[in-house]
Amino acid sequence: MGPAWGDEPEKGLARVAMKQELVRVLDYYTLGRLRDARRAERGFVNDNWIVETTRGRYFLKCRHPRLRQAHFIRGQHELIGWLRQAGFPAPTIVPTATGETFLALDAEIYEIYVYVEHEPYDHERPAHLKEAALTLGRYHTILDGFAPETLRRSGELYSPYILSTILTNLGQAWQLDQDPELAEIAHQFEAEAADLASRFAEHGALPYLVIHGDYYADNLLFKGDRIVCVVDYDKASWQPRVVELAEALIYFASSRPGHLKHLVYPGFLDWALFTRFLQNYVRAVIPGSDEVRALADYVRCIWVSVSLKRLLEKGPPPAEALEALQEVLALSVWANANADNVIEASHSAIGGSQAATE
Repeated sequence: MGPAWGDEPEKGLARVAMKQELVRVLDYYTLGRLRDARRAERGFVNDNWIVETTRGRYFLKCRHPRLRQAHFIRGQHELIGWLRQAGFPAPTIVPTATGETFLALDAEIYEIYVYVEHEPYDHERPAHLKEAALTLGRYHTILDGFAPETLRRSGELYSPYILSTILTNLGQAWQLDQDPELAEIAHQFEAEAADLASRFAEHGALPYLVIHGDYYADNLLFKGDRIVCVVDYDKASWQPRVVELAEALIYFASSRPGHLKHLVYPGFLDWALFTRFLQNYVRAVIPGSDEVRALADYVRCIWVSVSLKRLLEKGPPPAEALEALQEVLALSVWANANADNVIEASHSAIGGSQAATE
């Protein structure tokens, strides 16, 4: 947990003001009086607190300004309700005294959930990888048929067009054409984007659903080897199902510790982890042939798009700009060179899982 009232870094008036604000929020609920509060360690976007009242322990979220659209929040809460009705381990929303699922107070949006005692995901624990894959497959099965209009209007997360836009913005912000080495690597990225565009054009019809959007370790709460809650649906959106599978494989099936120094990703995929994750995922969902062929392309597009966007968000080009861009290019080249291996490993995992259930 983060710091409590007695030892938190906020001092004096700032600490008193925060406590007063939490007390004010709780006045709109029937949760008793505030006893204590600690900033939650999990979460990097919203302002999250673990609050203890005279009636129990709760998780309080104060939404980041860019995540405060009420219609999207209602759609996300509808999603949570759908999941809980199906028996999926989604969090329990605590309603306000008037029955609302969130509180709009002044310029802020607050949500309160029942706190779940838990243990973190352990990358060294094979049972946790298996449970993460099984739970994602179950999530995708349950979401078949759930399509609220509010979450269908979010637009594509990844595409060659979006990647090209990021490349253009990075080229302008970093003035890549002013340095011969940076200009050359920029041309290589343009070729990668063009190749991805031709590959995406060959994708068949892909199944869409409301993906979780942030399915990674910090949002999976464990007790022993079982997930007791999947939290944080702030990024839920209507996307090809393979997008979330690709994101999950990038996270759960990457070699650790990684070899990359400048990116959010540790490095290339580990085929043993890749196969193990897919073997358990397909116990619930069997990807179609079009999805299997698209999987490598999405892995590649996600790696490059997210990496370049994060570099762009850092501002002016760092001294290690060339080295950072070379790492991004290495991911793209590896994904391209191993596209057939991704397809082969996917079919192997699907075949192995089907054989195990016969």
